[in-house]
Amino acid sequence: MKKLIFTALLLLSIGTIVSGQRKIVNLPDIPGYVTLKCDFHMHTVFSDGDVWPTVRVDEALRDGLDAIAITDHL
Repeated sequence: MKKLIFTALLLLSIGTIVSGQRKIVNLPDIPGYVTLKCDFHMHTVFSDGDVWPTVRVDEALRDGLDAIAITDHL
């Protein structure tokens, strides 16, 4: 599970550098902190989702997310 999360985050960061098509989501930062846009509950075909993990990473990139967590039931 840790390898899957690490892989997803790695792909997310690499894809951000390569694609350049990332949606910009502007949220205010609290002084002294950086606001991250995250989705910590995603499913893939390995659970009750409909798409592969790579599709979830692509969706996160497109939607301007900084981090995701794949939470499959297996």
